Amino acid sequence: MKEAVFAVVYPDIGTFDAHVEAVLAMVPDTRSFPGCIEAHVGINRDRFEIAVFHLWETPEHLNRYLDWRAERGDLDARSATMRREQDFRTFSVP
Repeated sequence: MKEAVFAVVYPDIGTFDAHVEAVLAMVPDTRSFPGCIEAHVGINRDRFEIAVFHLWETPEHLNRYLDWRAERGDLDARSATMRREQDFRTFSVP
């Protein structure tokens, strides 16, 4: 069964543009990661929010991807400049 990820990220207002650039720079690696079907980013400059959507072949593919990002330090780097914790949700897709 496929797995979808929806996340909303709330960067510090002062680091918003840098955060957007960093998240956008991550997308090509996400799309090419084994098991990724698609990955997209939405930006709302009025609310200083970044929305991330991924669709994965299986939950295991997603978990390997998240482990890889964590090992690289990508997730901690993004968390360091957030004004509040991101909303992160996953859903099984029949």
